[in-house]
Amino acid sequence: MRALWSALALVGAGLVLAPRANAQVPVIDAANLAQNLRTATQAVIEVEQLKNQLEQLEETYQMFTNPTNVLGMASGLENQAIENPMPAVNAVAGLLGGQTTPSGAAEIYFNDNHVYTPPDGSPESNRLNATAQGIANIEGIAATNLSAIQARLQELPNLESDLNEATSITQVNAINGRIATESQFVQAQQAQAANLQVLASEQRASLQQQQQEQFDEDQANVPAQLAAVNGGQ
Repeated sequence: MRALWSALALVGAGLVLAPRANAQVPVIDAANLAQNLRTATQAVIEVEQLKNQLEQLEETYQMFTNPTNVLGMASGLENQAIENPMPAVNAVAGLLGGQTTPSGAAEIYFNDNHVYTPPDGSPESNRLNATAQGIANIEGIAATNLSAIQARLQELPNLESDLNEATSITQVNAINGRIATESQFVQAQQAQAANLQVLASEQRASLQQQQQEQFDEDQANVPAQLAAVNGGQ
């Protein structure tokens, strides 16, 4: 409004000085002066309104153009062990089948659960040891997934904090996109857990099948074993 007061001051100065220039000639048109004052006042108001509109528009564009570092949000989640803790598909068969020696979390479970290793190296002994290793590997995979879930739970509040502190639409959209991505990772882990349950169930069924086959083989060999014993007598 400083411009308004300047305009009014100039008009007032003209009103005071004009009569001194020529006291005999009327130089002031009151109607014209009032119109000029109204025009100047309106112009100043319009300029101020335009200035406010431009400032608001600038703030709006800043809200859309404010850069956001998506990977910098909840940086602890940028971890392969959290995003995909499951082993590679080509390694699962060996892990669940017991051909892979337990390591990491699986080794802890194997040592805690293992009681005896048959020394004779027979097929039955090897199968027994493989079963123990397979069980330990399944437990190790489940424990690793559980650790990943717990780590994710500890980091997710950071995204919530970022969302609360967001100051622009760009930031809000970026954080929401990151939350959607994390949700997809969680869904993928849920699917992996379901697949692990299926594999573990099938592994138990396979073990039962092996035991049945071993029993049938032993039964089929009984006559030959008896004949060998009787022949030796």
